[in-house]
Amino acid sequence: MNCEKYKSIVEEYLDGTISEKKLAELENHTQTCESCRGQFKSSVLMQDVIKDALSSRTPVEKAGTSVVARLSAESPRAVNPVDNGAVLSWGRQAAVAAGIVMAIGLFLGFVLGRAGTGTPTAPAPKKQVSAPMLKKQVSISVEDLEGTVLVKHEGRDVWQALKTGSKIHLGDTFHAAAKSSCVLRLGPKSTLELNQNSMLVLEVYNGETEFLLEHGELAADLESPHGRFFISTPHGRVEALGTEFTVSVTDE
Repeated sequence: MNCEKYKSIVEEYLDGTISEKKLAELENHTQTCESCRGQFKSSVLMQDVIKDALSSRTPVEKAGTSVVARLSAESPRAVNPVDNGAVLSWGRQAAVAAGIVMAIGLFLGFVLGRAGTGTPTAPAPKKQVSAPMLKKQVSISVEDLEGTVLVKHEGRDVWQALKTGSKIHLGDTFHAAAKSSCVLRLGPKSTLELNQNSMLVLEVYNGETEFLLEHGELAADLESPHGRFFISTPHGRVEALGTEFTVSVTDE
């Protein structure tokens, strides 16, 4: 039985982009495949735990520990028996979850600080809603990933770990945590490097490509000659005339 393809189907489920046909296929498969059923339940649980941790009043520095504790208490051994390899994989997932919580938590603290309020809001009651349609996928590839870089699609409230081969859409927001970076390839000879502690939003692509650098640092190396290319920041909007340049936005 080929279980590899169901990993991508589970990702579509978590992202809210799964079709009814694929959902039915996944449900049928997990009824007969014990390993995939356990991994699917653990993935859904991990996403719920991360959401709860980020919406709670738990201090950021304790959020990662809270995630690991809850995931350990609700381990797949209690949910569904799986082999040793899956249990070890669960341990790695818990560590990744804790890292993601810490990264997003630090980022949220930065945003709340800039907004002048640190009062968290109570989590809204969970309800089943249809996921918003994703904007157009663009031909940007992800390269040279280091550390923890997250991506969130416009209209979604779920942050995901960016990885090589991730699909990029208009409106995507990228966040590089501390000691993390990634390179976005726009074409054969055009790249953008997002450095640590930075947040970037893809607003327009092709014709008049435009990115919004909310904070941090972005280094561009564009093909010569290149089309109209803009970088917006909280302080203004500039057109890139050269092929190599760096844009920085600090807290000061």
